[in-house]
Amino acid sequence: MNNDALEIEQTEKLLVPLRHELLHPIEDMQDENDRQFITALARGLELLRCFTPKHQHLGNQELAQMTGLPKPTITRLTHTLSRLGYIKQVPNSNKFQLSVGVLAFGYSMLSNVAIRSIANQYMKNLADYAGAAVAMATRDRLNMIYLDVVQGKGNMTMRRQVGTYLPIHLSSMGRACLAAMPEDEREFLLNAIRSKHKEDWIKINRDLDKAFKDYQDFGYCFSIGEWHKDVNSVAVPLIHEQHGLLVFNCGGPSFIMNREKLEEDIAPRLLHMVNNIRTEIS
Repeated sequence: MNNDALEIEQTEKLLVPLRHELLHPIEDMQDENDRQFITALARGLELLRCFTPKHQHLGNQELAQMTGLPKPTITRLTHTLSRLGYIKQVPNSNKFQLSVGVLAFGYSMLSNVAIRSIANQYMKNLADYAGAAVAMATRDRLNMIYLDVVQGKGNMTMRRQVGTYLPIHLSSMGRACLAAMPEDEREFLLNAIRSKHKEDWIKINRDLDKAFKDYQDFGYCFSIGEWHKDVNSVAVPLIHEQHGLLVFNCGGPSFIMNREKLEEDIAPRLLHMVNNIRTEIS
């Protein structure tokens, strides 16, 4: 084995365990012996993840139920996070909400994704042509999260925002992400999806197999009413050395985006768009 091949093999051995990040850190770390892992820090960060657009205001009792941590521990964590400016108390309430300290992290992260400025005009052109939304996303655990969204002219039916989450197994973006990632990482996530959705796994697995075949044959994946009943979309992944695995999609209501239109018109244009972006950033 030459030096280059040996270096690649050694790098891969280092990256494999990092790809298998903890999907449920508080729970998962109970079964691991990692002396480098700071449990208190993990608990604080996991508590911040409890706050979502659906759960904007949460009290200590609710946070204890959501995390499985004792209420005294939660009380110390919310006190600390409040002192640091990451959460604040809702006026005239014993509940908390996220504060501006968290926003700084989000904007710093987005500013690091330089590809957004390159991709935006390409995304706008396709969005205007399709009269639909074009988005860029990356994976966060078992979800995809929008890093950028462009609305096409006249598209008033769907208004997704940066930060919107999509389930990885139901969305076209998630399926394209799974299809394009290294096999060991995909198997790790599929096992996690299987454990989380035991009752629906047979159908989920069948749909994912079809999506993986579409990707192998055509380079894109569909979601036809599986994420939301009347929403269809197609997605194409892009692998970049610096930014990792990103996914672009184009989608909208089924009365605008039927499967035939997606297959014959939008999917080829989305592939062309991603190829143009890949060429410009390489």
